[in-house]
Amino acid sequence: MRGVRRLICGALFLLSIAAMRTMCVQAAGEAAEDPLPGYTLEDFDASEIQAYLDRLSREGYSRISFKELMGRLMGGELDVVFGEMAELAFEGLFREIRTNAGLMGQIVILALTGAVFSSFSGVFGSGHVSETGFYVVYLLLMTFLAASFFASVRVADEVAKGLLEFMQALLPAYFLAVTMAGGGLTSAGVCGFTFAAIGLVQTIFTGVLIPLMRVYMMLVLAGHLHKEDMVSKFTELLRQGILWTVKTLFGVIIGFHLIQGMILPQADALKNASVMRVAQMIPGVGAGAGAVSQLVMGSGILIKNTAGAAAMVILFLLAAMPMLKLLLLTALYYMAAAVMQPVCDKRLVSCVSEVAAGNGMLLKLVACSLTLFMTTVAILCISTNAAWYAG
Repeated sequence: MRGVRRLICGALFLLSIAAMRTMCVQAAGEAAEDPLPGYTLEDFDASEIQAYLDRLSREGYSRISFKELMGRLMGGELDVVFGEMAELAFEGLFREIRTNAGLMGQIVILALTGAVFSSFSGVFGSGHVSETGFYVVYLLLMTFLAASFFASVRVADEVAKGLLEFMQALLPAYFLAVTMAGGGLTSAGVCGFTFAAIGLVQTIFTGVLIPLMRVYMMLVLAGHLHKEDMVSKFTELLRQGILWTVKTLFGVIIGFHLIQGMILPQADALKNASVMRVAQMIPGVGAGAGAVSQLVMGSGILIKNTAGAAAMVILFLLAAMPMLKLLLLTALYYMAAAVMQPVCDKRLVSCVSEVAAGNGMLLKLVACSLTLFMTTVAILCISTNAAWYAG
């Protein structure tokens, strides 16, 4: 009886090996019919991303095809991509210079008018006339600067919302590409946190920081109405609070991605390597099955990394024009303050300088938001490559 049992077990074992061999031969035959088995650009679902980009083109942006951009990056046409990016940046820079040069001229003229009123204080027996004229000019300048700064705040708010909406359209397709590249555990573990982080960034940025920037600037402008320093400590507290909030948010989110990048991708790599080693142990077709698996996984990683690179290009293009505008406004306000300082009242000069610093803070907020999302995509791209190296 014992010999019969051994014979039956041996027969079942041989039958299972034969079945597995037959399946691998069929898979190898199907792969042989396709000279390049694996994923292609057509397997990457960019419909939501393209719908968002098409909506931007209807709002005045240049039309961008995400699949076409991926194809150029995959084909090594980096000079064409970077050339187009530089061309758009230079066009936006010159356009902003032409738009804002007149703005700075009006500010300087108003400030010089205030200087004229101040210089008449010795002509009149009382300084009330010159002081009244100064306050009239200051209120006009304050209104002008507040309107200009609130326009900058709207620019920063819109670009932050645009970056967030693009990330929301990108991430479902991108995490699917991560899964295609053998990063199933990473995709499942990071997807939820990343969407929660985007919601947190949107809530803090649009619900807290942007309103605080408006309050900060109004306090700064109102504080220079009097010669005594009354609210500078409070405005400094607001300024530091805004900047510390941004830095803390950046550190927490990037820190999480760095930690998960050291754990989950390695678990995916171990899982994929184990499966491939078992497949390679099958007699006869193991080597072919392992090669096909490597090719399929390699094509998935190529698609994933190309999509990540294209996403970073799109993120940069979305933020380039607003950041150039904020940078140019900051520089022009500082130049206007430098021109005004020898002849104008120090309160007017300080007021213009504070508006320049406020535009610089908005620039930091936008740059931090852009860097946060680009770094997130870069960490995901690099860390999930572990599946290929382990194979």
